[in-house]
Amino acid sequence: MKFLRYLVLITFCIIWAIGLSPFLVNKLMHDGVIEDGYHYGDLYRLSNLSQFQDPRKACIGYTPPPKPQTSKKSHLYVIGDSFTEDRVGKQDFSVDEYTFVHWRELLHIKLDTTETNIMLMESVERHFRQKSESRLNILIPDTATFVTKVPAPKFAHRLDNAFAANFTQDRLDALLFQNDLFLTIKEWKADFNRYVFGRVNSGVTLVNNGQDVVYYMDTDTTITSSFNELDKYELDSIVMNVNETRDYLDSLGFQHVILSIIPNKVSVINPEYGEYNRLIERVYSHPKLGVPYIDVLPEFRKMGNKAYQNGDSHWTCEGQYLWLDKANALIRKLLTGDSV
Repeated sequence: MKFLRYLVLITFCIIWAIGLSPFLVNKLMHDGVIEDGYHYGDLYRLSNLSQFQDPRKACIGYTPPPKPQTSKKSHLYVIGDSFTEDRVGKQDFSVDEYTFVHWRELLHIKLDTTETNIMLMESVERHFRQKSESRLNILIPDTATFVTKVPAPKFAHRLDNAFAANFTQDRLDALLFQNDLFLTIKEWKADFNRYVFGRVNSGVTLVNNGQDVVYYMDTDTTITSSFNELDKYELDSIVMNVNETRDYLDSLGFQHVILSIIPNKVSVINPEYGEYNRLIERVYSHPKLGVPYIDVLPEFRKMGNKAYQNGDSHWTCEGQYLWLDKANALIRKLLTGDSV
């Protein structure tokens, strides 16, 4: 019994230590010991509704078109979010060089003037209005090109975060409860609450009479929502800031700037959910917009549910490949001087 008590104590100490350590949790995920919690989709992770359990698939079947024959090498820089962070890379574009930076990071940059430098700014629709409140400010002219994280908080703050309930709960959840056994139990509970009490997790919204699930930010009352009012004055300000960003990038030596707004899932599969503000269409059709853009909204709407994963807020491989086709076609036009 004494040995058993020590064994239980040591086991719980190890579990708690892992729950307090982002490094240990990430290491275990990297080694495949535990799941990251998103293997069935981010919306499933929030809702645990059995209807939306959809195993995530790696989209590795895309082949970009041949690089155009030009006198200069091409370098594509992408400022993006989760749609381009891990899902696409250099192998997907018809360019010679590729650099990615997340919106939450800083890009120290020294352009190679012997190359044709292209900046592609990608943002999901729900966060585009926030990102366009001012000119782009995450680029820092420097003596070399490299990416840095936003400065980490002081040690005391990092220690507070380590013991914060939400962070610790997420890490313990990944360690203990993101396996098929516990997910089945979670599904029973979530399905019971949905069908008996009409309640689902507050992080998601059911649309199309409960046939589809979307992220709550897509439908709430804030500026992340596809149904939050967008007046003409804010629209003009957004376009003005995009153009000012283009001018700033021009001053750094970029030859081309591209804009891409990825539609919210609800904007594609259920724009009738509320009074749709038509953000993407209105930005792209604005008479003063001074940059070329990648527009997938019409094609995505034709694809319907095939454009987005069943249990996730991100696109399917089919949707991703369509976007890549359009991106590469536009890049080719810019590099060859064809009309855009």
